[in-house]
Amino acid sequence: MLRILIRLVLIFLAMLALALLIGKDARLFSVLGVSLVLLALLVELFSSIARTNSILTSLLDSIRYGDYSKTIRDKAAGLGFESLADSAQEIVRAIASARIEKETQYLYLQMILEHIHTGVLTINEAHEPELINPLALHILGIYNSKQPSWAELEKKAPRFTRAVEAMGGSGRQTIRLSMTPTGKQLLVLVNSVKIGGAPIKIITFQDIEPEIEQKEMESWQTISRIMAHEIMNSLTPLSSLTETGIMLLESEGKPRDVAEISQNTIDNLYTALLTISGRNRALTEFISSYRQLSRLPMPDKKEVPVIRILEELRELYETPCKEKGIACSIHHGPENLRIRADDAQLKQVLINLVKNASEALEGVKDPRIEVSVKRILHQASIEIYNSGPPIAPDVLDKIFVPFYSTKAEGSGIGLSLSRQIISNHGGQIVVDSEEGKGTTFKLLLPAMD
Repeated sequence: MLRILIRLVLIFLAMLALALLIGKDARLFSVLGVSLVLLALLVELFSSIARTNSILTSLLDSIRYGDYSKTIRDKAAGLGFESLADSAQEIVRAIASARIEKETQYLYLQMILEHIHTGVLTINEAHEPELINPLALHILGIYNSKQPSWAELEKKAPRFTRAVEAMGGSGRQTIRLSMTPTGKQLLVLVNSVKIGGAPIKIITFQDIEPEIEQKEMESWQTISRIMAHEIMNSLTPLSSLTETGIMLLESEGKPRDVAEISQNTIDNLYTALLTISGRNRALTEFISSYRQLSRLPMPDKKEVPVIRILEELRELYETPCKEKGIACSIHHGPENLRIRADDAQLKQVLINLVKNASEALEGVKDPRIEVSVKRILHQASIEIYNSGPPIAPDVLDKIFVPFYSTKAEGSGIGLSLSRQIISNHGGQIVVDSEEGKGTTFKLLLPAMD
């Protein structure tokens, strides 16, 4: 700044001297000499301004074209703008550092997307894909493009795009693609976020067909073992009693005469027939339970306020809990929380879980049941807590297996049926059980916006 001030003072003095010389009718050579000095000062000033503009232009060009190797300070030598040049150079270095960091983060993100075992797709405000990883392309059967348009996705995987559009801003759905001979079963999750003020839809999906096949095989093996065990438990005594009855009614391989049959024999036959009838009834009920589990209707989903479901649950269980000495509390959570559900089926699940909780509290000091609701991102979490003893780890792995029960009179289909109902709603049941902390069953269901 001092150098600029000196230049301006010299220009002012030169102009003043020129004015005085012209006013005194000075010689021509004197006027020309002062004029040339003034001209030189003006040229030097404009040169300084041009070089200053050059510093700013270099700074802007470095930012514009990403050329951060320029040294700006050399252009400011002798101008008095060394501090300005140093600041500009620091700005260039900071921008270069930020850009390198951004590029490193982008490469890091790309590396993660290429190696994770989940398909990832992001959709921008114009409903066009922005990020899509190689696994997503492979799952959707796209091999000729690394950056397909939404129209290409609709053409190649119409079921996938229809499911994504139907879920809107958030949701969870299982769909089957038919582009391969056996098809692929995808678990698709949709979430929406705002980045820089612009809405972005994040879609993650995974082929769960192999895992489902493995789980189905394990489930069928377990069901087969349980069914074989239950049927053999009935058939073995039935066979034994039948043979006993035949022995009582025959002699030397022929039927006995009525006159030879004693009252004691008749009483024994009556007892055997009663036992056979009872086991037959038990076996019939077992098979009916299996039919109930295998013929569960799909839910008729409608918009349901969670608070209304909980109030109806309170009316059902508040009085029975008081009669058993159980402290039962229900916390509604967010008042406007709504889900799409089959009202009757969801209440059936909640009633079953509260009933199980009350049975788990038999003989427990200060028994307590708490039903609460939370919203976790795009999900509604309905939690049923009881203060009873924890579920043993070996039992915890089997509680959702059909026909498995720790109760003498239990059918073993209540929790299996509940899980199937919640799964048909696009949700899941999670259970936490620890010593000293009680047991909590969580119903996680898609929440409406």
